[in-house]
Amino acid sequence: MDLIFLMQDRALPLLLLATFLILNIVFVIGIWKRRAHFSKVFLVFASSFACFLVTSSLILILFTMFFGYNQ
Repeated sequence: MDLIFLMQDRALPLLLLATFLILNIVFVIGIWKRRAHFSKVFLVFASSFACFLVTSSLILILFTMFFGYNQ
């Protein structure tokens, strides 16, 4: 019950971070589906950067859930 209350209290930041996370995952999937059209250097750079952004989004979601703007 406490987790649901935390999610309702922090709905907007979680929504924005979750949207950013989903967009990054779609970007990685889109790149890898069309990887024949891109150079290997671009694939490595784009996928590593997107994975970094996914990881940072997950960390920010956890921070927002449990430590962010306490009341």
